Amino acid sequence: MFTGADATRRGNLFAAPFIAFALGTTGYGVYRLVDAPPESWTLVLTVIAGVIICGPFQMHVGRSPGFPFVGAAIAMLAIRPAEESPFLGVCVWTTGLLISQAVMRRSLLHALYATGIGSASAFVFVAIQTGLTSLGLWLLPSFLVATAVYYILLLLGEFAGQWSRSTLDRGFGISAISPSRLGLIILAVAITATLMNVVDASVIPWLEQDPDASLTPFVVLLTAAAFYMLAQRARYAGIEHRLSAVVDAAVELPRETGDGLAAALQDRARSIVQAGRVELRDRAPDRGEIGAGVSLGPGAGRYLIASRKIGGAFFSREDERALDTIAHVASEATRVQNEVDILERRANSDALTGLPNYGAFQDALVGANENRPYHEGIALLFMDLDDFKKLNDNFGHRAGDELLRAVAERLRGAVGGGDFVARVGGDEFVVIFSGLLSLEQAKDSADRVVETVSRPLSLEGHRVRPVVSAGLAFSGHRELDAQTLVEDADRTMLQVKRSRHLGGSAEGSTVSISSRRSTRTNDIVERAIRENRLALAFQPIVSIDQGRIWAFEALVRYTDPEIGPISPPSLVARAKSLGLMNGLTVQVITKALDAAEEFRRLEPGIQCMTVNLELGQISETELGPFIRDAARAHPDLSLCIELNERSLRSVTDELRRDAERMQGAGVTIALDDYGSDDSSVGALVHFPMNILKIDKSLISDLGDVRQREVVKALQGFGDNLGYTVVVEGVETRAMADVMAELGVRNAQGYYFGRPIPFAPMTERIRRWGARALIDL
Repeated sequence: MFTGADATRRGNLFAAPFIAFALGTTGYGVYRLVDAPPESWTLVLTVIAGVIICGPFQMHVGRSPGFPFVGAAIAMLAIRPAEESPFLGVCVWTTGLLISQAVMRRSLLHALYATGIGSASAFVFVAIQTGLTSLGLWLLPSFLVATAVYYILLLLGEFAGQWSRSTLDRGFGISAISPSRLGLIILAVAITATLMNVVDASVIPWLEQDPDASLTPFVVLLTAAAFYMLAQRARYAGIEHRLSAVVDAAVELPRETGDGLAAALQDRARSIVQAGRVELRDRAPDRGEIGAGVSLGPGAGRYLIASRKIGGAFFSREDERALDTIAHVASEATRVQNEVDILERRANSDALTGLPNYGAFQDALVGANENRPYHEGIALLFMDLDDFKKLNDNFGHRAGDELLRAVAERLRGAVGGGDFVARVGGDEFVVIFSGLLSLEQAKDSADRVVETVSRPLSLEGHRVRPVVSAGLAFSGHRELDAQTLVEDADRTMLQVKRSRHLGGSAEGSTVSISSRRSTRTNDIVERAIRENRLALAFQPIVSIDQGRIWAFEALVRYTDPEIGPISPPSLVARAKSLGLMNGLTVQVITKALDAAEEFRRLEPGIQCMTVNLELGQISETELGPFIRDAARAHPDLSLCIELNERSLRSVTDELRRDAERMQGAGVTIALDDYGSDDSSVGALVHFPMNILKIDKSLISDLGDVRQREVVKALQGFGDNLGYTVVVEGVETRAMADVMAELGVRNAQGYYFGRPIPFAPMTERIRRWGARALIDL
């Protein structure tokens, strides 16, 4: 296996002949020009200047970003500066090429190497073009052949150099070239060379009305200037692309922390500077590498190092500046994040004990409640140190502070790894127990903690045994409001404290358990879903211009025998907290489609049933397959799923594809409640849908011309895109008339019918058919 030093040595050995050739060609040209001055020094200097000006123009001929690039300076040999000696013209050309490469490249040796390959290829170019012309071949074909051979030799030399320097870049060979790009470049350069000759020999004399007129230097400089302008245009495009990438990095990097920031920094650097390898290390860049200082944490700074430009090309000064920029961005992102972390720790921790404070406790409680599986319990232990004020009075505040620190330390050692401890008041502490299976387990954990805290300790030379009043609240299911646990545990703790002061409790620390019935409603909702007890109400969706019902919206309802009706919002919220939302939706869809079959039997024109879903439920891992199967099981019906507009703000590409699968299976998609607070136009154009349901808030005051114009515009928008537009909340005859005036053709609201159960709705259809309005 070759080491980096071996690769460098091989590369130097390969480059040496070309370096010598470049020096020899340039030296010979200078010698010949001094020994035998040319007919026109102006033309000689113009050709040299033209090659230098053409230098920045580099064309990419690879299939992917990076190497290889080729220039167009060979076009400057279309008009030879020394007509009597074509090969002397190559020497002049080589002088210009060497100066150009020395300016552009970061290393003189690299410039000499590139000049050597270019000059060797240029000799072949001149030999072929001169030979073909002498055989009577036209200029354009001769330049085409010579240019093709020139670029092939140039690329072969570059590839050979890559192979000699490293085994890691050998994927860049002939297969890396795009034949179409290379062919276009050969054609463009050959045509340019031909045009230069034509303009110099024919066009200039014709324009000057003088057969002997010659402006050859002008033609050379004009051509070089054209290539230079193209080079600047490409350069500005590259700068814009690089700047865009740096800006993207400046946006992305501050979002990352720790190892994620280091990985993102290296990925961005690799992409921006087109490096085969980017790493973070302690030493400065070596020869052939570029680097920038970066600080991603406390301690000594490091270097962001880029090496091996893709394809073996050399790093430019723009690469160095870009690398330095993103390294600085990463360093600043780290510094700002560290300062934010310090501020957050100060804001969320208690200065005396180092424990989290009340604010951090509230966040932890919400997280523990919402992020647990349904059947996993949590408990809250609320503790208060008895007679803490008396201890402060007797031994001083320093002793009190020492006691608080000791209690905090004992709490840290007593709780489990998944539990949370905080100081929430002067002498008040809380513990959140998680991962519980029963109230008994919670009580055992609380007793262990209280026992640990109550062990004797020495304060200011006095032996003290802390006495704790503690209240414990247990929750076996996710709560709608976790704050109720705090209230119950606090209330229970105060009862213990009050009982002790009244002499009704034994001395020593005590844990009392809350008797709250925190999960009764949750249990009722769970039972209703699991035992298929949910009921539905149906509200008609009508065609205003036809005066007929064409769809129903199915709305979930439940009335418990003991506590009475549970409001639909509460029912849905508890189903979510219990992890039973999918079960609720499956029951609603099944019953809604069964009802729709009966409605269609009574009135064949009513074929659509809509149900409300959460956006995430359409995914393949949730209810996507069930919904499609349900739609296929009822081929004569149209199942429509209504998705709330606000939920689409978190839509992903995968969910969009899931929605398209739904449509492919014949499921109709409706965007519900559009026009409510914070509605977004993006939902209308970025998510597949068939029906747009306009929220009733947009027709709350139809005397306002702005509301009328918005409704009219949305109807026109739907018509243009083929959406069915339904206006919700139409409650009176006057509102229906206004909708008709505005061109609205579909509506839903109390004016056409309130949501009613299956039996009354069946009776309505049996009696009145699909009529939108009925006589009561």
